Amino acid sequence: MEQGEPEAEPEQDTTRPAPRDLLAGGITALFSVPEGMAYAAIAGLAPGSGLSSGVLPAMMGSLLGRTPLMITTLTSAIALTSGNALRHAHLDPTLPANVAALTLLVAAAMALFALLGLGAVLRGISLGAVTGFSLGTAVQIIAGALREATGYRARHHNRLLRLASWLAHPGAWSHRMTAVAVATVLVWALAHAVSRLRALAVLVALVVTGVLVHVAGITVPLAASLGTVPGGLPQLTVPNWWVMPHLVGGACSVAAVALAQAAAIAPGSPAGGPAAGEPVGRRAGRRDVLAQAAANAVGAFCHALPVGGSPSRTAVAVAAGARSRWAGVASGVVLALLLCFFGRVTGFIPLAVVGALLILIGVKLVLARLPEIALAWRRGWRERSLLVVTFLAATQLPLQYALLLGALLSGAAHAVGLLVGHRRVAATG
Repeated sequence: MEQGEPEAEPEQDTTRPAPRDLLAGGITALFSVPEGMAYAAIAGLAPGSGLSSGVLPAMMGSLLGRTPLMITTLTSAIALTSGNALRHAHLDPTLPANVAALTLLVAAAMALFALLGLGAVLRGISLGAVTGFSLGTAVQIIAGALREATGYRARHHNRLLRLASWLAHPGAWSHRMTAVAVATVLVWALAHAVSRLRALAVLVALVVTGVLVHVAGITVPLAASLGTVPGGLPQLTVPNWWVMPHLVGGACSVAAVALAQAAAIAPGSPAGGPAAGEPVGRRAGRRDVLAQAAANAVGAFCHALPVGGSPSRTAVAVAAGARSRWAGVASGVVLALLLCFFGRVTGFIPLAVVGALLILIGVKLVLARLPEIALAWRRGWRERSLLVVTFLAATQLPLQYALLLGALLSGAAHAVGLLVGHRRVAATG
């Protein structure tokens, strides 16, 4: 085991699910409802596809993966990169056949990466670059949710400028939407303060605020305005085979972003995140990559967006008491039941509630990276430079290009370090 890596708890009896795995899976499924819809919405994708991404793909990823506690589903970075890939190919991102084509190509790209040994490439990405990429993703989430939360639409492409414009024009915010967003944050804070409700704070805020808005008769845009929300099991979707040649590059980008995030999940990690001080990819295994490829292959035919190992959803499952891969399987089953019996209800969720929860998720992602920021800063000017440059790139460029830039700069910094080391040895010798 690598020094500094949290010790992985051994997976318990996998022949049958334990009660705590079923409970953890149920909590994870409940959390997946607002998060899946929100991630899809912020990328301009159908919210129903965000929900479907947590059903069969999550079950397949948990059954086949090497990391038993990893939850395979939609993440913010995957959603944003997928939306960019479809728009770059001039395809409608809300058309299920186009999404299915992209998801199937992502599965093929992951399988190819597994055969080529992508873990060797991921190991070259430094802590500073990964941290900067994660912070940039969080800023993209926050900036993208401002319109849903407050009704203000900034014209700037750069996410930092978009945030600055939003702060500079409070008079342009919708009073009703802003009030609903503030109420959502307050309800979340109250639920989060109760230890027994902490894992369900997002869900509590979603349900309570949504009910209050409808009872009070406040007129605000609803989630149904984003697209049709499924009222049952995910339907069979046939990919649009003719558009696949236009999506090859985008699919490779989505696969790279997904695997980079998944590689940061340590087996049994309490936080579901990277071990402090360890470069991304140290624990990346071919079996995990192939499991995510299989999850995408299945998801392509059941109205799902591309998926990968989710640090946030894994953290929720572990915090809820998950001890084996059956927690991920249970999360998919419970989410399927929720879609069957309560799917249509999700269309009545106010967009301001979803926007406020997205902003909360973005802020939590930033706070979760504070230890990594401090560690990268202590390591010297190279890691600091990688962190800042990758962060700025992620706020301006599509995420796949920011990740590529971080990887290239990490390789260059490593080469410079080796050259300086050789010169010092030669000078002292």
